[in-house]
Parts: sequence; C-alpha cells; structure tokens
Amino acid sequence: MTNERKLSRRATLRGAAALLLAPFATRISLDSAHATGKKIVRLSKLPIGSTFSFTTSTQGLPAIVLRTKTGVFAYSMICTHQGGSLAYNRSTKQLACPLHGAKFDPLKGGQVVSAPADTKPLPRVKVAIKGGWVVEA
Repeated sequence: MTNERKLSRRATLRGAAALLLAPFATRISLDSAHATGKKIVRLSKLPIGSTFSFTTSTQGLPAIVLRTKTGVFAYSMICTHQGGSLAYNRSTKQLACPLHGAKFDPLKGGQVVSAPADTKPLPRVKVAIKGGWVVEA
C-alpha cells in the first residue's frame, strides 16, 4: 500500500498563486528605484475623494491611485491572501477581494480590515504630482 496525500484544489491554487506572485511582491516596493515618471492621470480629472485604476509601468501590475485632501497615494490591487484582484468599494472606501472577502483600508496605509488576508498592509506604489499630472515616482 502507498500513503498518498491528496492536494485540495485550494492548496493547489494557493501554491500556484504564491509561486506566480512571489517575484512581484518585493518588486512593487522597488518602484521608486526605477522611477519612470509615467503619467497616470491628470490631477484635474481626479477630484478629492476619487480613485483611478491603472497598471504599473515597471511590472504591469494592477494598482489604484486615491486623492485625498492631503495628496495622492497608490496601492497594489493584488490581495495578500491568495493574489486575487481587489475592487474598490466607494460606499465603504475599502479595497475588497471577491475570492474570500478580505478587505483593506487605503485611507489607513492599506491595513487589513478583515481576514483572511495576511496581517501586513498592501504594498504602496510610489506616485507624485508633476506638471498637473499624477505620475509614477
């Protein structure tokens, strides 16, 4: 007799997502080392309290830029739990993952609001305002 372990679909997907996204997790924080200055959106098209989804120029990853009274900031839109694509909910002002319901608060440094996401916040994407544009920094 053999002692075989069956892998669940969840375990297989979790492992595949981890393998595929691992190289990008550290690279997102390195965006500042590869400053592109790529224009994301005109500041005039991004009123206070609004958001704009974009793809980072260096890694091609989904991200979201938010504008508040204090400025603009951006985060990765990849869930830290299993790599699902996050969606911004305007009514709760949170980023939510449709896979397992993890939620993040972009107004509080991308902190995890509800599990099953890891306890570390979403990676920031460096942005700046230059010449009336929000740009990758």
